[in-house]
Amino acid sequence: MSKPEIKRIDDAEPTLKEMQEYVGGYIQVVYINDESEMVIDEEGKLKGKSVNKEATTIAHEHQAIFNDDYIAGDVMLLSGKARLS
Repeated sequence: MSKPEIKRIDDAEPTLKEMQEYVGGYIQVVYINDESEMVIDEEGKLKGKSVNKEATTIAHEHQAIFNDDYIAGDVMLLSGKARLS
């Protein structure tokens, strides 16, 4: 199993299909702050995907997830014009 990655996008909002293909399933959006949000695989943990340490650290630093929680699998980090909200 390869190391999970973060794909940073800030120039244009990705399509639903692009997000689903990158994260490998149904998407879940995790609000990070006023400038960014993270798109993750809604069922990443259930599918046994590896912990994404970098994404988990970012989410913890912004109190976007509980201290004992983690992000699994590949992640899109959206900012600027790429944000969904």
